Amino acid sequence: MRKIGIVGCGVIGTEIALAIDKKKIMADLVAIYDINHNKSEELLHKLKKVSPKIVTELKELVDISELVIETATPKVVPELAKLTLNRKKDIFVLSVGGLLANQWIFQLAKKNNSKVYFPSGAIVGIDGLKASKFGKIKSVSLTTSKPISTLINNPYFKKYRDNLSSIKKPKIIYEGNAKDAIKYFPQNINVAGTIAISGIGSEKTKVKIIALPDKKINKNIHEIEIITNFGRIYTKTENLPSKENPKTSQLAIYSAISTLAELCNK
Repeated sequence: MRKIGIVGCGVIGTEIALAIDKKKIMADLVAIYDINHNKSEELLHKLKKVSPKIVTELKELVDISELVIETATPKVVPELAKLTLNRKKDIFVLSVGGLLANQWIFQLAKKNNSKVYFPSGAIVGIDGLKASKFGKIKSVSLTTSKPISTLINNPYFKKYRDNLSSIKKPKIIYEGNAKDAIKYFPQNINVAGTIAISGIGSEKTKVKIIALPDKKINKNIHEIEIITNFGRIYTKTENLPSKENPKTSQLAIYSAISTLAELCNK
């Protein structure tokens, strides 16, 4: 079984660890890390059959792992990827925005014959998007609708000083490309990174973000439209948010577990 280390012991990291503990993912969980040591302790106490080492440095986790899983924040992705790939090991990234902003990671992986994995996350249709690149893609657009309470603490609102906490109906709060969407909404618009990397890039991928009144709609909705020279692809995903972390769709958690199971259960 592959030796796995998890960086980030929040909701997704915990669910992945529990899936390994229950043998839904056939892997050996050897190490866990979180900048908040208490979270690592909390995760360890939830596990019944596996006993990963709690490490205090990323380097130690990478050294004892074969596959490194990032479930923390886009900010940690460059450092973690460099540590992992320079040791000719593979990395699985949940904070896809960190990959989008650091395209050199893919070149480093190729140089060292390593792999960079990321799940489809809270959306469907990525296979169709990848396949479309063998034809001609004319445009790719993403429309994301989320409750305002899950969006309000992002850098976008600090920059523009909008106060939308009391909106009564859906309101468009951002229109632009995926590159800027990831910069302004790093905690919420991970799917834009997945689409941009899988498709035509961050500057050509159009993104619209709609804020929803909290009390009326409790869903994270993602609509993708791909216009090609051979037709049109349209998908719509209506996700219930995770109870533990409303910023994350439950489907994103299941997507990570499913992708890891495909990698490890062979």
